[in-house]
Amino acid sequence: MTKKIITGILLLLILSAVLYLALQGPQETTSLSNAFYQKAKELGYTGTHLQFRSDIHLPEYFIVALAAMLFCRAMGQKPYIGAAGACLFGLLEETIKIFLPTREFGPRDLLMDLTGAALALFLFLTVTAIRRNKHPKG
Repeated sequence: MTKKIITGILLLLILSAVLYLALQGPQETTSLSNAFYQKAKELGYTGTHLQFRSDIHLPEYFIVALAAMLFCRAMGQKPYIGAAGACLFGLLEETIKIFLPTREFGPRDLLMDLTGAALALFLFLTVTAIRRNKHPKG
C-alpha cells in the first residue's frame, strides 16, 4: 500500500509541475528557460535557445513516463500503460497551449515528449529484464 501512495504522490507532483510550467505566462517561462539554457550552455549544450526550449521536453517527459510507469507497476499494471499515459499527457499539454493566447502548439515539443516517454519505457523494460535475469523466479 505504501508504494502505491508514494508513487501516486510522486506522479501527481510531477504532473502538477508540468502543468504549472505549461500555464506560465511568456515572461515567467522565458525567464525560467533562460536560466536553464545558460546552465546547459555551461555544460556544453550548443543549440539555440529556441531549440533548447523544445529539447528540454525530452528529459521532462522521460521523468513523467518513469513516474507513470512506477505508479502503474505499484498498481499491478503493465508499464506500457504508464508510458501511453505520459504520451497522452504530452498531447494534452501541447493542445492546451493552442487555447492560451501567449503560448503555441509545438509539434517538435510533442515529438520530444513522445521520444522522452519512449526512452523511459525502453530503459524501464531493459532494467526490468536485467533484474529478472539476475534473480530468476524459481
